[in-house]
Amino acid sequence: MIEKNRICPVNIHWRLYPLEDAFRAWQGLGFERIELWAGAPHFLLGWEGYQDCGPVKEAMKARGLSPAALLIESVSYPFGLCCSVPGVWEKSVEYFKNGVRAAKELGAPLAVLSCAGGLFDRGKELAKERALSALRQIAETAEEEGVTVAVQTLAPDQSFVYNTLGELKELLDGVSSPRVRACLDICAMRTAGETLDQWFDALGDDIVHIHFTDGRPAGRLVWGEGLHPLDEYLKTIEERGYRGCLGLDLNVRGNWFDPAYLDEEKGWTGRFHAPGNYWFFPEGADSKALEALTPYIGKGE
Repeated sequence: MIEKNRICPVNIHWRLYPLEDAFRAWQGLGFERIELWAGAPHFLLGWEGYQDCGPVKEAMKARGLSPAALLIESVSYPFGLCCSVPGVWEKSVEYFKNGVRAAKELGAPLAVLSCAGGLFDRGKELAKERALSALRQIAETAEEEGVTVAVQTLAPDQSFVYNTLGELKELLDGVSSPRVRACLDICAMRTAGETLDQWFDALGDDIVHIHFTDGRPAGRLVWGEGLHPLDEYLKTIEERGYRGCLGLDLNVRGNWFDPAYLDEEKGWTGRFHAPGNYWFFPEGADSKALEALTPYIGKGE
């Protein structure tokens, strides 16, 4: 059984709605802790600075919510830890440092990020060198601010660099900071053909956060809409003594438009969105995710 206050919705699939709408919905669903996605338009974070954290903190507090983690956007924006372009890489490092500082101001003990942005034709090793160098600098900021950075792997459709447990462990060993640890992303793990036991065997208590969603094996779906064994995963997490949060990082990509509206002659994909995309009914997706997990929620939270 898991405590409800360890289940954290994430606002990334709310990006077409005001952040306050997400807070209102989560309060209504009885959530207490959240993972705040630090991406525009919900939270403006850049290499030069970031928005005033005060109003966001007050909005969370007014809805009875507290941040378990700040999820720094690491893929969609031009700021990537693996970037090898002079000038851009330095700004990317400052961007992630600011994410750590914002996490501290918001009251989030964790800043979650991933390593992306490498140039494919420059090769994987150069991208890894850039990520390692960047994380060593970010670790210094994390140590100063008292925030733990949790690094996750990504599926190959998001990044060609850190896709496996072995690669992530090599990175964490290279950084060698108590403030840089691991976020286990279920979909990335399953895409790599790995298991929860392998992750806990390799990293143990260094796993400080889990992105806990269904998938086929990727997709970050609501539980019950993918192929992952929910019963088995929750049992393993409990047996392994993991006490961190489970982030519901729902983020369906693709299928923005219903294929039925495809018109090849006119070269467009349609005018109507596919109703199955969480971006268009985020509250419904969060409600379904919670419903799937409810049988496993203990009464003593």
